[in-house]
Amino acid sequence: MSVHIPTTIVCAGGGGVGKTTTSAALALALARKGKTVLVVTVDPARRLAHAMGVEIDEKVQPAHVEPEVEGRLFALMPEPRRSTPTFAEILFEGRPDDLARVMKNPVYLTMADAAASMHEIVSLILIARAVEQQRFDYLVIDTAPSRNALDFVSYPGRLAVLFEGRAVSWLGGLARRVNDGEDVKDPGMFAGAQARIEALFARILSPRLLRDLAQLFADLALVKDRFAQLARTSESLLLGPRARYVLVTAPSGSAMADAIFLHKKLGRLDQRSVGVILNRSDESPPPWLEVLRKAAPGWPAIGTALEQVDLELKTRRRAGDRLSDGLKKGIGPVTQLRTPTIEAADPAVIVRGLATALTPYLDTLAGR
Repeated sequence: MSVHIPTTIVCAGGGGVGKTTTSAALALALARKGKTVLVVTVDPARRLAHAMGVEIDEKVQPAHVEPEVEGRLFALMPEPRRSTPTFAEILFEGRPDDLARVMKNPVYLTMADAAASMHEIVSLILIARAVEQQRFDYLVIDTAPSRNALDFVSYPGRLAVLFEGRAVSWLGGLARRVNDGEDVKDPGMFAGAQARIEALFARILSPRLLRDLAQLFADLALVKDRFAQLARTSESLLLGPRARYVLVTAPSGSAMADAIFLHKKLGRLDQRSVGVILNRSDESPPPWLEVLRKAAPGWPAIGTALEQVDLELKTRRRAGDRLSDGLKKGIGPVTQLRTPTIEAADPAVIVRGLATALTPYLDTLAGR
């Protein structure tokens, strides 16, 4: 099956830096240029989902953030609490009986709920399926706000190797023998190392647990090729030649430290950041300020307010300068893109304003 691999832009950064809003704004800016874009939020915020006009769900939905981009901007915001059933539903699509059996398997439910990275894995599988079903020019991925957020980059390749190998098929064969009533404790029925491994399973696991575990792998063996295919598509999206990584930060010591850490982590993954977005790092006054200045002579109260605004802007500019200097020392000559502070009660207004601020930088960020 031939799959079109879009240019993938992965946005990474610490918490509270505006990363999710920036991802949405970047996707909107690309859609304004006539590109078909899918923005994916691994750690969805309901406030942003409302701003984008979508529901938090495992389905790709048209975003309704701006009339001019209708039909070009789409969003995928998976619900973390639905990771366990969603994973099974994707793999066993078209196999309702097998799906029902897996969803009743206590081993699957326990393992899935205990997996700390289950939501990231499910999100990647959803992304791969979306790319198979619909052609996109760009894919923008908003990662979780954590220093470990980039760990998911290596998941698809590792999982593909597991499912492409013989382990799942072997365990599936063990399941068939267990379910047929064969005594796996009898080493006489096996040869060599395989016999010892299977006998070990039988000694350390209760018969019920062994049966459930074996059945789970028997079911996974049915869809291992499908899973491996989706994992390889995800790997191409994240580590292929069209993958690009953007760091997002803001004027605080912890945010800067997170950006430097993630930049070094990308290096260990043989990737690099194409740019660093410095949110809330104002370099120049907003346009509306000049309008107020012209009105100030006849209104003393406006003059007093302008003094406070100027003081605030100077404070923000100095904070942005310190962040910029710290990043130059910490990560070297990576392109820095400073965006202004956009204050609004409506998050959709912030997304649209930030999209406008990012538009001049699309060549750097998206590689057009």
